[in-house]
Amino acid sequence: MAGGGKHVFVQDVRRFFWLPRGTPRRPAPPRPLLETWLFGLAFGAVAAALGWEEGPIMMTVIAELELLRTVAQGVRLRWPAFLAALAVGWAVNRLGYALLPAATDSPWGAFCVYAVWILAALTTFGAVTRLPRRPHR
Repeated sequence: MAGGGKHVFVQDVRRFFWLPRGTPRRPAPPRPLLETWLFGLAFGAVAAALGWEEGPIMMTVIAELELLRTVAQGVRLRWPAFLAALAVGWAVNRLGYALLPAATDSPWGAFCVYAVWILAALTTFGAVTRLPRRPHR
């Protein structure tokens, strides 16, 4: 590795978990989240049309990678937003399968449940990063 190698890697890992002081922390931009949802829908629809059973899982992976990319950028409340997005997505998934038991039998049913999962997770992430700041004491 040129240019410091191990030291640069350690700095990148630290920055992922702990941003340096003074780093601006803005809310998550909505456009990349919307684009990710649309890409997930397109990918899931193609997978469902082809009968690929792992398509809905790949839709969630696409959404989770976008969330991690946004977390790495340093948005406000990034880790609470990430955890809230996963929790809401999981709850929507469980609720969807409870309300639509036939979704387990067809790729299109699973596509519908996971499309709502992705929408709920990305919307929750964007909303949590827009919560008002605490007043400084």
